[in-house]
Amino acid sequence: MEFKYNVRDLKFILKEWLPTEEVLACDRFKEYFGIEDVDPIMTEAYKVAREVVSPINAEGDKNPVRFENGEVISPPGYKEVFQFLQKNGWGSSSECIELDGGMPLVLYKAAAEMIAAACPAMGSNIKLTSGAANLIIEFGTQADKDRFLPKMLSGDWQGTMNLTEPSAGSDVGDALTRSYPTDDPSIWKIKGTKMFITAGDGSICENTVHMVLARPPQGAKGSAGLGLYIVPKFWVDENGNMGKSNDVTTIAIEHKMGLNGSATTMLNFGENDECYGIMVGKAPDEKGRSKGLGMMFNMMNESRIGTGHNANNQASEAYALAAQYTIDRVQGYIKGQRVPIIKHADVRRMLMDMKAHTEGIRAMIFKGFYNLDIAGNSSDKAKAKECADVAAILTPLVKCYGSETAVLMTAEAIQCLGGVGYTKEYPVEQYMRDSKVLTIWEGTSFIHGNDLVGRKMTMDDGVPFKKFMASIKDFIESNNSAPGLEKDVASLGKAYEAAEEIWQLIMSWQANKAEKGELINLYAIRTLFIFAQLYVAMCLLDQAIVANKIIAGLPADHFDLNFYKGKVASARYYVNNSLPNVFTLAQVIKNADTTVLEVPEEVLIVS
Repeated sequence: MEFKYNVRDLKFILKEWLPTEEVLACDRFKEYFGIEDVDPIMTEAYKVAREVVSPINAEGDKNPVRFENGEVISPPGYKEVFQFLQKNGWGSSSECIELDGGMPLVLYKAAAEMIAAACPAMGSNIKLTSGAANLIIEFGTQADKDRFLPKMLSGDWQGTMNLTEPSAGSDVGDALTRSYPTDDPSIWKIKGTKMFITAGDGSICENTVHMVLARPPQGAKGSAGLGLYIVPKFWVDENGNMGKSNDVTTIAIEHKMGLNGSATTMLNFGENDECYGIMVGKAPDEKGRSKGLGMMFNMMNESRIGTGHNANNQASEAYALAAQYTIDRVQGYIKGQRVPIIKHADVRRMLMDMKAHTEGIRAMIFKGFYNLDIAGNSSDKAKAKECADVAAILTPLVKCYGSETAVLMTAEAIQCLGGVGYTKEYPVEQYMRDSKVLTIWEGTSFIHGNDLVGRKMTMDDGVPFKKFMASIKDFIESNNSAPGLEKDVASLGKAYEAAEEIWQLIMSWQANKAEKGELINLYAIRTLFIFAQLYVAMCLLDQAIVANKIIAGLPADHFDLNFYKGKVASARYYVNNSLPNVFTLAQVIKNADTTVLEVPEEVLIVS
């Protein structure tokens, strides 16, 4: 089955729905990009995804990363594709912050969406290199930038981020990796073990630049005592030249459910006491506090939205492949005639379900990228702050709801294919295996549910979240007479009222946290789903209003008419079939059932 993607929806988001021109008018971008660049960039990115990247996807799944004689060997074609993307402007040089020629997130992420969908395992290599480079750009010295960035951005070297350890997963503050001072105050010895390091090693680059969290001798307990260090696999001198091995050893690779083309490694630093890292930021203060974790997490809004984005683009490709199959597969009868299965009502339901969810979640994601673009580049500081707040609130919604829903949508794509969907003859099952980890990466779903109810609803005395909710209410009130969508907007209004009630309930629990703290945790994910579904429905209705206005001016035989009708259909379907979940979840939360908390643990164990 050939790679296909909904390029038209991306163009609609950038040219007809989002105020992309506001982003392009920022000083950083105005000399480089205009709205007229959207079509050629999207067209070329689709061509790259289809012709260059997609062919290595199945190959990497069938012939996964190997670990032989202490070396990690990537699948055939991965080195060539990685370097093609990096050297031709489809990778880190276009994504990184504060670089001349770097794209706005809304534009870059639209292009990268197709490339990552074509081979999810390759997307990880690009993203992590960009993330590591961004840390050096944001917090490194000019010498650090000169030393590492040229070859990281050219594709000669790759980058990683090293947080997780065998004894420290989500509890990063329990990390045991240590750093020790040397005669040079900027260079520290590193000793420890890191695990689950995506793209931690491989044969696609000559060097790997690890960003490592480690605790100095005087470091405080917990996450506050962790420092951040640049630790290359091969040492790099002051002139950017690669030298001897830096005592970074790959000791194992993980054998995973999916993403088989990407090396997930366990790394030892300093087995021979010869591993060195360059400290990023300041040395620990008098209380032993460093800002290593804070620096690492500085990029997390974009990274966490990016994880939800990667999940949705995999679901989108699974949907595209399933739709293609339903046109070709002839089975069953309607009015005595054998028909393609797309004619059957339940198949049409599944396709509509995938279409509405992937388009709606994509809309929410690009709202996040738009707000990050304005937050990072607008000269209007007040607006930049407001947009940063919106992006912060959307981050857990996108990451959790986007990744959890992607698994369900990909399962539905397999269902469209029937029995063959469960076989490796067709590529849809690979997207199921590849996407599941995205519910875990960048924090499990509970971490993001807890982030919403425990931080985002209460940050800055709750003012940003109040504004966030007010923006949804304003949309409802401003569009309650939108032609043809009056009932749908009214349904959104009722869902808003249910969500508002849950918001107030959660706030009352927060005020009595000593007694209600476990309830907040227990219902965190379900609370997140309420606000995510509310926001997705608003985005889809907003798009439908735009589409209806365009439809009114088109002739009946216009080639794009069905696209706009599809936007209206997505909104109506989601509002009538998915948004009602808000009411069910709201009732569940109000019931505040505590069976889970009260039952003896032994009941939960299979003996």
